[in-house]
Amino acid sequence: MYFTLTWESKGFSGYYDVPSFVLLALTPPSVLLLSHSFQDFIVGIRALLGSMFKRQDRMQMEVIEVLTHSSALVRSEGMGALVKIKDRVSYDLMRDGISLIINNFTVDEIRHNITAKINARQTRLELASNLFENLAKVSPGIGMLGTLLGLIDMMANLKDPSAIGGGMAIAMITTFYGLILGTFMYGPAGERVSHFADKTLEIDTLVLEGVLSLKGKKSSMHFKDIVKTYANQKQTAPDPRRKGA
Repeated sequence: MYFTLTWESKGFSGYYDVPSFVLLALTPPSVLLLSHSFQDFIVGIRALLGSMFKRQDRMQMEVIEVLTHSSALVRSEGMGALVKIKDRVSYDLMRDGISLIINNFTVDEIRHNITAKINARQTRLELASNLFENLAKVSPGIGMLGTLLGLIDMMANLKDPSAIGGGMAIAMITTFYGLILGTFMYGPAGERVSHFADKTLEIDTLVLEGVLSLKGKKSSMHFKDIVKTYANQKQTAPDPRRKGA
C-alpha cells in the first residue's frame, strides 16, 4: 500500500481530503445508529479491545489449573475448601461457578445460572461482530455516495476549470476511503471479534462442565478426561466455529 501510494507521486498528501475524511469517518456510524444504540457501539469497542489484548490461551490454561486444583481439594477436604481459592480466581465465570458451589446451589441451578451468563456473553459478542460487519458493508456504499456528490459538484462547475479539481478529488477519494475502511478496518475487526467469541465459548463451556463435575464430585478419571479434551482441542480442531451455539 505504501509503495503504491508513494511511487513517483507526491506521497500521501495527494490522498488526503478533509471533506472525504469527515464523510467516511462520521456517516457509517451515524447510519448504523438507525438500527443500533449508542450502547451497542460501546459494547463493540470493548469487545474489539478485549479480542486484541486478552490472552485467551493463558485464560484457558488458568481455568484448567484452577479446576485441577479444585478437584483435588474437594476430594481431600470437601466443598468448603473451595473458599480458599475463590478470591484468587481471575476468570469471572469460573469465580461465579465456585461461588455457586460454596453457596450450596443445586446442579440444575448451577447449570441454569452459568448457561444464562454464557448466552448473555455470546449475545453481546455476536452483536459486536454484527456491528463491525455492518460497518464494513456500509462504508463502500457511503464512499460511492461521496463519489456521486463529487461528480455532481464537478458537473455543476464545468465552466470553471479551476473548480473541477475539488469535485474530482471528492469523487475518487471517497470511494478509496470507503474501500479502505470496509476492507482493512471494519471487516477484520468483525472477524476478530467473531473468533474471540468462539474461543470464549470454548473456555466458558469448559468452566460449565468443570464446575458441574466439581459439584457432582465426579471421579478424578472423569475430570481428567474433561480437562484433556479442552487442553488438546487446538490439535484436534484448529479453528472451531460454533455459530448459533
